[in-house]
Amino acid sequence: MNHQYLRQQRLYCDWFKSFTLYTVPLCVQMTTSLTAVKTYERLPKNVIPQLYKLELNPNLENFTFTGKEDVEVSIKESTNQVILNASQLEIQEALFKDPSGSTLKGNVTLDTKDEKVFIKFDESLKIGSGTLSIAFSGILNDQMKGFYRSKYTTPSGEERYAATTQFEAPDARRAFPCWDEPAFKAQFEVTLIAPKDRTVLSNTEPVQHVQHPDKAHLQIVKFAPTPIMSSYLLAFIVGEYDFLETITKNKTRVRIYTPVGKKEQGQYALEIASKSLTFFEDYFNIPFPLSKLDHIAIPDFASGAMENWGLVTYREARVLADPKNTSAINREQTAITIAHETAHQWFGNLVTMDWWTDLWLNEGFASFMEYLAVDSIHPEFDIWSQFASYAALPALKLDSLRDSHPIEVPVAHPDDIDSIFDLISYEKGASIIRMCHDWIGDEAFRKGLHNYLTKHAYKNAVTQDLWDALEAVSGKPVGKVMGYWTKQKGYPVIKVESKQDGNNRIIKLTQRKFTVDGTLNDEESKVQWMVPITIITSQDLNKVALSALMTEKSTEITLPNVTSDTWVKLNLRLNGFYRVQYSAEMLKALAPAISTKQLAPIDRLQILDDQFALLMAGQVSSAQFLEMLSSYANEDNYVTWVAIDNCISKLDLLLSYTDLSEKFAKFGINFYSKIYNELGFDIKDEKSHTENLLRSLVLLRLAKFKYAPVIEESIKRFKAHVAGTPIHPDIRSAVYRAVASSCDDETFNTFFKLYRDTDLQEEKVRLIQSTGSTGDLARILQLLNFTFSPEVRSQDAWKFIIGTVGTKLGREEAWKFFKDNADEFKRRYGSHMANASLIEHLTNGFASEEKYKEVESFFTQNSFSGHEKVVLRSLEMIKTQDDWLKRETDSVRNFLESI
Repeated sequence: MNHQYLRQQRLYCDWFKSFTLYTVPLCVQMTTSLTAVKTYERLPKNVIPQLYKLELNPNLENFTFTGKEDVEVSIKESTNQVILNASQLEIQEALFKDPSGSTLKGNVTLDTKDEKVFIKFDESLKIGSGTLSIAFSGILNDQMKGFYRSKYTTPSGEERYAATTQFEAPDARRAFPCWDEPAFKAQFEVTLIAPKDRTVLSNTEPVQHVQHPDKAHLQIVKFAPTPIMSSYLLAFIVGEYDFLETITKNKTRVRIYTPVGKKEQGQYALEIASKSLTFFEDYFNIPFPLSKLDHIAIPDFASGAMENWGLVTYREARVLADPKNTSAINREQTAITIAHETAHQWFGNLVTMDWWTDLWLNEGFASFMEYLAVDSIHPEFDIWSQFASYAALPALKLDSLRDSHPIEVPVAHPDDIDSIFDLISYEKGASIIRMCHDWIGDEAFRKGLHNYLTKHAYKNAVTQDLWDALEAVSGKPVGKVMGYWTKQKGYPVIKVESKQDGNNRIIKLTQRKFTVDGTLNDEESKVQWMVPITIITSQDLNKVALSALMTEKSTEITLPNVTSDTWVKLNLRLNGFYRVQYSAEMLKALAPAISTKQLAPIDRLQILDDQFALLMAGQVSSAQFLEMLSSYANEDNYVTWVAIDNCISKLDLLLSYTDLSEKFAKFGINFYSKIYNELGFDIKDEKSHTENLLRSLVLLRLAKFKYAPVIEESIKRFKAHVAGTPIHPDIRSAVYRAVASSCDDETFNTFFKLYRDTDLQEEKVRLIQSTGSTGDLARILQLLNFTFSPEVRSQDAWKFIIGTVGTKLGREEAWKFFKDNADEFKRRYGSHMANASLIEHLTNGFASEEKYKEVESFFTQNSFSGHEKVVLRSLEMIKTQDDWLKRETDSVRNFLESI
């Protein structure tokens, strides 16, 4: 699953993205719902499903469905009770038939709290086989999970509804009674009864398609049995769609299903989908096991996409691309998302984690493999550099918290499953896989993956199974080394000291756990890692001077034939998941290599980000950091600018609570104006992907700083856009935000008119998110109230609300709105990551003891189950920012007054 609240930070959070960068851990002592221990008992394994024969009849007028299933089961232990999962279902009848034909009627009890159904029989079921038959009914809900309804508009303007599914995690139980845990793999034979003028899809090809014998307007579509798979990978859809298709070299049919009339917007996705499938077949040396792989755009979709085997579902903006209106960043995100879901067809679908503790085996690997595929398809994207910016750095930031969690995290209760679909499972998981890949080499990595996938095909696996496969091929102690990175949270910072010994350089390395407050308790001071170390020097930038495995807390390394004027840098291209703290002399020696861009962009990015982390940890003063930032005055690379922008944005947030905000804006304008003068507004080369991304970043920041030339040019271009001369999509978001931040009521309302006039979801999101940059109270309230109107899809409302928090006023009003409508947010999003993102962004921009108490009190009294850790992290952030202001304001003041 591709979770856009993680990956779309860069798409809709550029205005306020720094809010999630750094926090200082705080030992919060609370005996409230935020820290309460939940208990849950997993399903017994005395009855195992083998084959579901499932029939569903959705009613798209009253939003209900009826269903029946015959489940062929294996009885492992004699029992008079079958326990499985069900939620929001009514069960009319449950029968068990043994091989002799004898039938038992079951007494059904539903446990709504734990979402279980208990079927008891008067006689014990004997060891062997049998068929469990259940008749049931349910609702096509509007919560984007389970079997749900999705509203769309036909080309003629008529509103209609489709029925679609989202079963991860774990919501198959909302569509039919099942063993809704990943270890209970089975086959599924799906039959759908639906209007005959609708497209009907499932994981496999239809094998029978007939008219309903009693109802002329209905069709009955029966699908081929699926492979053996987990329940969360099942999917079925009834709606109206166009499609494009192609056949891969291995004869797999690939289709892109689009809303009717938008077939041409699926062309780019079809190219990526086909090439991704071929790439992974070659890389894993394992053919895709199904005859077809469909990708379909769903109007209402909570996450970014879902890897259902053979039928991948997406929100529209992640699969539709309009040549005239889709930006470069959205095309890139489409490629990343499709590659991610295609990788899941092997990692997650063919081989599945045994329980949610090993979710990262799905998500971490898909997040790493997506970059391999996109780099092969679009080398001009420079996607591995962006991996550093958008995967490694955010994971390092989150994992510095004491309220982080290990990659292999125990999951005791279903409510907590959604909470681990986070930067640790995805981005840290991907980062340590990248580190392992770099350490053992691509050849061993590929062969190890092939062996792992082949051995565990159609089965479940745990993390150690993967390490065993990689270790057997590479001959390196993969399990021992990588266990440090998956079983314990956090990561090290490596302190580097250097001394010259004749023609040799002696490097002393000392590791300690990195925490953003710079302190360690007794337990943390004992933690260590086995760290793959790489070192480069200025004598040969393209060659690793030394590779080593650091196995102790402290070690010395000798670099032979290194002159005294040679600089030394650790962690080439940020391949290792750790930070580096150089001595003052070593850092000074690196400064010229930064300013002349002798160092590669990722290495420049890494040095800056590590220094900023040390600043937030109290190891470097703000004035020292800002002085060091001058080494980046001539920077022109996009990924390095992402790191610069993260730092500037964070400082801008903090200083908004002081009287230094205007002075810092002047500093920022001066820093950004040089690159702005080089780039301007106009796209010089459509193929210069990263340059076009950089232009948008610079314009967004200068608009935030109210830089007059950017505001004035944006207003001019916006007026022309409304009159019929479109703004280039790559700068459209920046222009919209600049205009919305400084417009009158008439112009502000124009954004809503444009929203209503477009049918491109990407453009709708871009327009309304941009209005959140206004600093006017009435307009903020207008936007917040609009998010709950029928014109806004539930999947988008939370993002529009987040768009308001770029100013102090917007942050405060959005927080009030969230509190006033807490029950509605619970109903809409429950434990989904939408609420996690809302809570995070609406609260962690505060910076006072008063706000700390207010947030703590609210969530103590209003439980958002599954998001307790998010609240604790926000509390840490609030305390951090309050402390930072007390510690650093004078230092920043002195620096700003001296320039």
